[in-house]
Amino acid sequence: MNKRSIYIILLAIILLFTLYEELKLRPYLLKHHITTFYIADSLPNFLAVVVFFLGYMVIRFPVAEQKVASLIFAFVAGLTLYEVFQLWMPGRTFDVKDVIASVLGGVFCYLVSLIVNKMSGAKA
Repeated sequence: MNKRSIYIILLAIILLFTLYEELKLRPYLLKHHITTFYIADSLPNFLAVVVFFLGYMVIRFPVAEQKVASLIFAFVAGLTLYEVFQLWMPGRTFDVKDVIASVLGGVFCYLVSLIVNKMSGAKA
């Protein structure tokens, strides 16, 4: 299976999970005051990095292997800056857990890219 096909499948799966998370899981967790690991509050930040990364990998295919780390860093930095800017946005709040979730999303994306490279057996 080629890299693009793998990224398309992963993007479809993560989009379906994101839909489920936003429509079912998150409301359930918030309604029942389940704050274990702050999943309900910070999971969207984790998923945002993953969706941006996989979407980019599908749309801009092929992406040079050397560019993947800087690409992930750019997504994490952008979401972190947005989180910081919330300090000055009315009705919004800065949350360090969201920054941590974005960083974890970046680490996850990097690991996914390594696995996809291994699975595809190709360098491009």
